[in-house]
Amino acid sequence: MNQIKRFFNLSVDKKSLLIKSVILTTLIRICLYIIPFSRIHTTFNKLSRIKIHPNPMKVDDIIWAVMVASHYIPKSTCLVQAITAQILMTHYNHDSTLRIGVNKSNDFEAHAWVEINEKVILGESSINFVPLLDLEQKI
Repeated sequence: MNQIKRFFNLSVDKKSLLIKSVILTTLIRICLYIIPFSRIHTTFNKLSRIKIHPNPMKVDDIIWAVMVASHYIPKSTCLVQAITAQILMTHYNHDSTLRIGVNKSNDFEAHAWVEINEKVILGESSINFVPLLDLEQKI
């Protein structure tokens, strides 16, 4: 009940951003399960270029919305969160880079994160991952 009250106390822009983030996170999560990553990224890049809302959102607000949405969507992995964040960043006119990397030190691990100006804004990790794929979005 407390979460519902908090949602209704948000500004209209933040409510809209959170709803977009929940829908997008859910859609990406489902798509990653059934469609190859390359097709998903190409399709969502085209969709992210559509400017629906004229007001820019702060990067921190976008990250907040992605983190809240991923909390409620089962199996919202770092890749799901990173794709969602990058799409929303592009949608709200922020250049970003989605990076996918690996760590081969002990067990093989993969991780996805988003950077702006080479600074990690989503998916920071204490483990050093070697980037294998950089997907940059310029406005």
